[in-house]
Amino acid sequence: MPLVEETIEITMDSTELFPIISDFEKYPDIMEDVKKVNILERGDNWSVSEWINEIDGRVIKWVEKDHIKPSENRIDFELVKGDLKTYYGFWQLDKSGSDTKVTLSIYFEFGIPMIAPLIHPLLAKKLRENMKQMLSDLKRRAEDKTEAKI
Repeated sequence: MPLVEETIEITMDSTELFPIISDFEKYPDIMEDVKKVNILERGDNWSVSEWINEIDGRVIKWVEKDHIKPSENRIDFELVKGDLKTYYGFWQLDKSGSDTKVTLSIYFEFGIPMIAPLIHPLLAKKLRENMKQMLSDLKRRAEDKTEAKI
């Protein structure tokens, strides 16, 4: 099962950054590839969210369960249903000097074994590009917000 992982350094304390990362419904406002996020259910430190993303002109939809762990600066997520057979991963925030290192890790599986060797490398490449764009958009939003305070 392919793993795609990307990291970025953001000039913001993790205690300020975590609420931004865990506010999924605002992702379409700050991330170009995220078209819509609806929270379907919410509980203490968890939610079920419906996502619509666009990757390379293709719309991808899924529902995930999010386990929000503020004390660990971590969000784990797992597929409930959607366009992939397997999809799970995490957001992790770690202190890096005066910055915060943000890691986004995603494991996925397309679900058709005969074509998986052909399609997984292409999907991994497109997913990596999408993740880099999301992290870059998040960095820009967070750092613009930090500069506005000054």
